[in-house]
Amino acid sequence: MANADKSGNKNNPRAKVSIFHLLLVLMGANLMMLLAPNFGMLNSFLYIPDIYTWSAVIAGVALLGLGFNGLYKKI
Repeated sequence: MANADKSGNKNNPRAKVSIFHLLLVLMGANLMMLLAPNFGMLNSFLYIPDIYTWSAVIAGVALLGLGFNGLYKKI
């Protein structure tokens, strides 16, 4: 056999998770779970007007988008 490549230990660099972006994802998910109109946990026992719930859902989706955008970084 000719020259065989014996470097079988090829590791890909690990991805680094950004704590700030992880917190953005968690905050966005909590906003959506708590204040979703007709389904949110706070709406089940409190009356919260729709102007607050829909704006919270939009803010939650925006936070999720920003958080997932920069969550993983290559080293």
